[in-house]
Amino acid sequence: MKPFEKMTKLEFAVFFLMSICSGLTIGIGGAAALTANAMYQTWGKLIGAGLFTIGIYAIIIYEMRLFTGMVSAIPTMGWKNSWRLLVCFIGNAVGVAIIAGLVYCTPLADTVIPQGKAVATAKLSAENWALSSLASSILCGLLITLSVWSVNHATKKNLSCTLGVLFPIAVFAFCGFDHSVANMLYFIFLGEFSWKIVGYCLLSIVGNVVGGIILPYISILRDKLDEKKQ
Repeated sequence: MKPFEKMTKLEFAVFFLMSICSGLTIGIGGAAALTANAMYQTWGKLIGAGLFTIGIYAIIIYEMRLFTGMVSAIPTMGWKNSWRLLVCFIGNAVGVAIIAGLVYCTPLADTVIPQGKAVATAKLSAENWALSSLASSILCGLLITLSVWSVNHATKKNLSCTLGVLFPIAVFAFCGFDHSVANMLYFIFLGEFSWKIVGYCLLSIVGNVVGGIILPYISILRDKLDEKKQ
C-alpha cells in the first residue's frame, strides 16, 4: 500500500468509492438475509446465511474495500496506512445507509425493516450485551480473515477457493456473529439513537479487529520461527 502522502486525489476517490460499493453489497446481502429470515422461519436462517455470502463474494472478486477484510493486513500495512481503515469504514457505512434508504422505498420495506428492528433489538437487549458484542465480533473477525485468506491460500483457484471464501461467511451469518458493517443496517432499520448503540458498534469494531489479526500475527510468528530454524 502507498503511504498517505503519495496517494493522489484520484486514487483516494477510487478507494473511497470502492469502500462505498462494499457497503452496498453488504447492505444487499443483509437485506436478502432479513427477507429470508422473515419468510421461511425455520429454514430462513440457513437460507439467509447463504444469501448473505453474495456481499463478501462480490467484494473479493471485484477487489472492493471492506473494513473487516482490510483488518487482516494490519500487521503489515504500517502506521502510515492505518488511516485507510477509518476511511474504509466510513465508506462502508455510507454504502449500507444508501441500501437502507432504498429498501425503505421498495415493497420489501414491510418485511425487511421489522425483521431488522427485531435483530437490532435482540442484540441490544441481550444479557451482558457488551461482552456478547465483543466476543461475537471477535469470532466474526476470525472467520472474515479465513475467507479473505482463502483467495491466496486455497490449493486450487477454482472450487476450493470459492468454497473457502463463501463457507466462513455463511458460518458467521448463520451463527449471527457481529459484523460491524452489517450491524449498521440493522441499527438504521431500528430508527433510534442511543449511546448504547454507539457502544455496541464500537465494541463490534474492536472485536472484528482483534479477531481479524489473530491469524496474521500467528502466521508472522510462524514465519519468524521457520527463519530461525534455517
